[in-house]
Amino acid sequence: MNMILTSSSFLFPLVTVPYVSRVLGPSKTGIISWASTFTDYFILVAMLGFNMYGTRECAKVRDDREKLSQTLQELLTILLISTSIVYAVYLTFVFLMPRTQEQLPLMFITGTTIWFTAAGAEWFYRAIEQYGYITFRNIMFKILSVILMFLFVRQTQDYLTYAAINVLGTVGSNVINICRLRKYVDFSVRRKISIRHHFKSMFKFSVSSISSGMYGKIDMLLLGFFVNNYSLGLYQLVFKIRNLCTSVGGSVTAVMLPRLSYYEAKAGREQTTRLVAKNFNFLLILGLGMISAMVICAHPIITLLGGAEYLPGIHALQIGAPLVLLGSIGSMQSQYMVASNQEKAYTYTTVFGLVFSVILECILIPCWGINGAALGLVVTEFCVYVLRSYIIRDFMTVVHKHTDYHKIVFAWITASVLTIGVLWLVNSLNAFIQIAIAGAVYLFVDLLLLYIFKEKFFISVIKKNE
Repeated sequence: MNMILTSSSFLFPLVTVPYVSRVLGPSKTGIISWASTFTDYFILVAMLGFNMYGTRECAKVRDDREKLSQTLQELLTILLISTSIVYAVYLTFVFLMPRTQEQLPLMFITGTTIWFTAAGAEWFYRAIEQYGYITFRNIMFKILSVILMFLFVRQTQDYLTYAAINVLGTVGSNVINICRLRKYVDFSVRRKISIRHHFKSMFKFSVSSISSGMYGKIDMLLLGFFVNNYSLGLYQLVFKIRNLCTSVGGSVTAVMLPRLSYYEAKAGREQTTRLVAKNFNFLLILGLGMISAMVICAHPIITLLGGAEYLPGIHALQIGAPLVLLGSIGSMQSQYMVASNQEKAYTYTTVFGLVFSVILECILIPCWGINGAALGLVVTEFCVYVLRSYIIRDFMTVVHKHTDYHKIVFAWITASVLTIGVLWLVNSLNAFIQIAIAGAVYLFVDLLLLYIFKEKFFISVIKKNE
């Protein structure tokens, strides 16, 4: 279900991005993306790491309705307080910073996502593994937003309308979440609420979640202070393409935390190792394939989604391609560290990533612009991956024994080389046709070699379907 949800997050932008990019142009799409990124930083603080902490705590007691109700009511109380404080700080920054003063209406529109995100309590639904509901609800609102976009976004001046529709499609459905909670829990004013015992563990999650979220988008945020709106517009398309690809792998790791927490508490290390190894194989196959797509097909992808006006962003897309794999594997590592109660180590790695990325981006962006922004984030993600791998090296050593990475890498290299040759032969065709042909060649060669080499994950999928 989470794969379907993520696929929808991938397919809908394929419909909207080409239209919006051409109607609004690089400058308007750039400032909207920057405003959204700016607001996302406040959301990270307001959420206090609940996407992980809330998921883990609710998953632990999901079989006991009373304990689940108690836990949820306590967490929502904390969230209400934090969101109110953060929104007040957000308004202060908006009125004081010159960059935000220029776009007050836009900042007010994107600022509503702070409340909508907090109201969603999506971490609760992930904890009880209600992925069917999450998927259906999100898809319905995405369809609504697409319809509204084509109806009301017709010219460059409609950028504020687009920003509002984007908020509706992204987090508007969260209002339904809060109304639906009574189906699973019982709220009571008589229940004694004790929130202090959450603070110690939640603090670690807050620091780590805020740090990881910040350095994951630090390239887009800092660009807004170093480059003009046109360059922002070029990079926002690269940013969207990269995030769309990363979200596919993220759909796998996102559902791991509840199950890993459950295994760690009930089933033991063997089940945990099998789950992580299975996902590592899948992420390696998927991530390497998407890296090839972003590097080999960068020109037709940008031409199709943005048009010729966005082609100066090609190199930034190619440089940032490794983030698709590094981000997904890094997320898997963090899910394991959280489930196994290694929050402290996880926090250290994310704080390191944030500090290192800020320093690196401030050096590279003035030198190389959007290409420097992409390179800085790749280097940061790689260093964080190495650091986490060292911290959980004993566990990763066991996991690697269950992976066929040498087979996967050989198949990837062979498929990529053949795809480059085929794409060179058809580079005069329509951009969509080029992508389709390149994708078909890559998939055929890669999957054929995985089958011939008897790669464990691929063979297990085939046998299961049979």
